[in-house]
Amino acid sequence: MRAELRRWQKELGLTFIHVTHSQEEAMALADTMVVMNHGLIEQVGSPHEIYNRPASEFVARFMGGHNVLDTPAGKIGVRTDHMQVTPAGQAAPDAPHNRRAVVTDVEYQGTHVLLGLQNPRVSPTAHTTAELSVMVPEAAFAARPYAPGDTVQLSWAPEAAHTLQPAPQPAAMA
Repeated sequence: MRAELRRWQKELGLTFIHVTHSQEEAMALADTMVVMNHGLIEQVGSPHEIYNRPASEFVARFMGGHNVLDTPAGKIGVRTDHMQVTPAGQAAPDAPHNRRAVVTDVEYQGTHVLLGLQNPRVSPTAHTTAELSVMVPEAAFAARPYAPGDTVQLSWAPEAAHTLQPAPQPAAMA
């Protein structure tokens, strides 16, 4: 269906305005996307730009595939497939582009394994949900599997992180 809509759009040379809550559908069909939050525009751009460089925490979380991390300089976004996992015993010294975490979930997803992770200072319970996630290629996970409860170090290249702006606030009514 998406391919057919895209073909009609190109063949007819028409502008379509397609409203959807499906991020995948929007990225597949749009030349330009507008991400809105409670009636306010959060970001306008190409699907590639919005997915790879979300402007705000809302856009990063709405689009998915990103971790939102608090740093001394403010919130940053890092794609889940741009983070690396290292066993705690092989961890580098703490630095601005790494942090410790505890594995809470392991989900096999075919070409990759999705690890759910939590801050190590949070005591996990049966209802604890993962704060962060990392996509580990299937072959890498097979060579070095992780299990819930494992302490690891997450790291990312400085260029993989981008600053997230605070959400826009509605204008005050006079």
